Amino acid sequence: MRHQWILVVLVLFAASPAFADHKFGRQVRFAGIHPIPKNEGGGICYIEGPHVHIYAANKLEYRAHGDDHVFVGDPVAYGYDGPKYAYKGPHPIHVEAVVGGDPDVEYCYIEGPHYHYFEPPDGDDFKLAGNAYFYVGTPAPVMVQARPQYVGINAYYRPFVYTRPVVEVEAPDGWIGARADFVTPGVVVETPGAVVVDHRGEVVGPAVGVEAGVHVAVPMPSIAVGVGVNIGGPAVIVHDRPGAVIIHDEGHGKFKHGKFKRH
Repeated sequence: MRHQWILVVLVLFAASPAFADHKFGRQVRFAGIHPIPKNEGGGICYIEGPHVHIYAANKLEYRAHGDDHVFVGDPVAYGYDGPKYAYKGPHPIHVEAVVGGDPDVEYCYIEGPHYHYFEPPDGDDFKLAGNAYFYVGTPAPVMVQARPQYVGINAYYRPFVYTRPVVEVEAPDGWIGARADFVTPGVVVETPGAVVVDHRGEVVGPAVGVEAGVHVAVPMPSIAVGVGVNIGGPAVIVHDRPGAVIIHDEGHGKFKHGKFKRH
């Protein structure tokens, strides 16, 4: 009898959340198709309904939908080979139409052509042109306000090598990508290890973001200069200090400095 009680206690203990967290890792709820982290095997989880995993969901690519995490990034970047739909520019996502549950609108902030595994809802807010969907509706204030928090997904996806959709048509009237509040630079995620160097080559502080009036350069061998524009290559952040410029050479872990000419 004593051994039976010990066995019951052990079974109850093993079934407790604390024991499960300690032994197997914390269970995280997901809903819908999403990528699997490389350290967990990589690839795509194709479970469409609510389910759990023992790995976390990052804040750039997932949004909370009730107790679940829903992937709002580009699944093709991770090897997804199911039905897909091309979009260009940021747009809202009606999450309940994708994974069910209560009405919930979240937002994708990918600025260039990209894919999702779902179509947009019917209505006038999206226009199909050149086999890609363009959001032409009026963005909710929360979409604009949350942009600085999530716009870093563009720098996050830049190193990914995969076949992105080719969109060569002119954007329809009202496209969100032509709006001033989406063209004007917001805050961009930090480039790890990037610093600001003055005209003497001295480090004057970390590079922490892009704001209006900031020049952005592309690492060698090509250099492009613009106001709040990053043209290809890894994310590089430069503060608009007199003569200050930094180029982060990710291939060699070095920094180069020089001067920009103002246009």
